[in-house]
Parts: sequence; structure tokens; C-alpha cells
Amino acid sequence: MEKKLLKILQKHQGHYISGQQISEELHVSRMTISTQIKKLKEKGYHIQTSTKKGYCLTLENDVIFIEQIKEKIPSFYQDIHYFDEIDSTNQYMKTHDFKQGDIIIANQQTSGKGRNGRSFHSPCQKGIYLSLMLKPNLTIYDSLKITACCGVAVVKAIQKNYPLFPQIKWVNDIILNDLKVCGILCEASLEMNTARLESMIVGVGINVHHYDMPEDLQGIAGCLEDQCDLFIPRQKIIIDFLNFFYDDYSKLSSLSFLETYRQHSYVLHQDIMVYENNQQYPAYVSAINDDASLTLIVDGQEKILQSGEVSIRKVIPPQHT
Repeated sequence: MEKKLLKILQKHQGHYISGQQISEELHVSRMTISTQIKKLKEKGYHIQTSTKKGYCLTLENDVIFIEQIKEKIPSFYQDIHYFDEIDSTNQYMKTHDFKQGDIIIANQQTSGKGRNGRSFHSPCQKGIYLSLMLKPNLTIYDSLKITACCGVAVVKAIQKNYPLFPQIKWVNDIILNDLKVCGILCEASLEMNTARLESMIVGVGINVHHYDMPEDLQGIAGCLEDQCDLFIPRQKIIIDFLNFFYDDYSKLSSLSFLETYRQHSYVLHQDIMVYENNQQYPAYVSAINDDASLTLIVDGQEKILQSGEVSIRKVIPPQHT
């Protein structure tokens, strides 16, 4: 009932449709419609109500319809599970049984997960909160390639829809004008005897529509709409991301994504500060290798950085007056 009602409201989005017309289309009473509208409002949908005109789903709403997504993505993606609200798409996927290609999409997360135990702010209807189950026949040493492949897919999806040049901050953030607009969290389970990946959950959080950032994220995180005044439906970005990801993931060994990864690197040929194992040291990024690791120059010596458990910040040169 709820999905059917949302479809009718979305079809007339920005305009009123009478309760009588909705009740006739759904073959239910107007009282039932009124009750369902109230529930939608409680979930965060902005719906205007008029005793004379009926109901209007305002233009600020961005509704996701799973059936429409399924029609436009490869058959590799199997079941899509949608939640209006969830604690964390990654956490839910970790604690339930999912097949390769299964997807979870949430309209809102109450405990979104970032790296190193950090949270990912996930307000209702403002972003894309998605997890994908993979079961790659790869070693742990290939895991960085998957993260890099995912980052490139996000970059391509953004560039298809906005006149922007996003950058990839190794290993898992998408940056626009020095603000984080997307985080990628890959969590793998291993076969210990062979060091091969049994499964990998790819979590993607993209800040799409403008909202007032919490104080602790101001100057750190941003939204795509902050950089470009275009309203792009989240559903379209999701479809583009899933298609771009599959294109490269299905031929991962060809490294088809690496050229784009290097072109959009936020750290390549930059002086950076590396935070690793409770220590920090300055370095210069001289290369991104074919396994998506970094070659650093540290005190005149080369060092390969492969671990995803480090934080990297570009060194901002001092301002001279």
C-alpha cells in the first residue's frame, strides 16, 4: 500500500491529487489514504495536505523505487532490499545471509559506519546509503583494487550527472573542493589458510542533497549540491554507480579502472602526512601501483603503503603575505 501510494504521489509530484482519486486508484477508503499519508509524513516525506485539493508530494522529496532500479542494472545484481530507516546497511549485511550481487539501500541510517569505528552522518532523503555483497575469488592483496574500482565508479557516476571533477583520497574517500562528499567502507571476511577473500561488503555513502552539516563536520564534509546547484534524483546516481562498478569489477584483472583512478587521485605527486599505528610521518606520493597501493618517498627511501588502516591528509602549504 505504502509503495503504491508513493508511486501515485511521485507521478504527480509538485501538484495536488485528490484523496478521492487516490482512493479510487488503490481501491481503499479515503480514511485509509489519510492514515497512510500520516505514516509517510512520520517517516520524513514532505507532503502538503489541503481539504479542497488533496495531497501534494513536494519537489524537495527524492523517492527511490527499487523496481525501477532493477530494470536498468545488470543481472549480476540480484535482490535489492530497501529500508526507510536502518542502523547501518553494512552492519545489517554482516549479520544476515546474502548472495553475491545482493544490495541494501536505505533512505536513512541511524548508525552509519565509517572507517576505524567512525560514524557516517546519514539523514533522511539526503544521501545514498548502499551496501553490496561480493564473493570474489581473489586474495586479500586484491582487496585494494575493489575499493579503488568502487571509488572510480562513484567518480564516473558523479561526473555523468554533474559538471564537477571529484577526486579520490586514498583509500576510500571522494573529495570535492577539499570536502568529503562520499565514503567507501569495504569489510572482508577471509579464508585464513589461503588468505583468500570469502566475501566482501562494499558500503557506499554519498552526500547528495544539501543539508546543514553538524558542527563537527563543517569544513570537513559537503554535499554534491553544495558544489553544483542541480537536483539529481538519488535513484539515477545509484543506477549509474551500479552500472559503472559492474563494468570494471567484471574485468577487474584488466585494471581498466586504474587510469581514471590515477587521474582523479587527491594525493598523487603530493606531499602528505601519513598516520599509521599511532605514529605519523611526512611523505611524498610518487606513484599509485597496479594493486592500488601507494609508493611513498620517506626520508629519501621508497616505501609501499598497502594498509587501508591509515589516514592521509594533504599538507597545506603556508600562506605567505
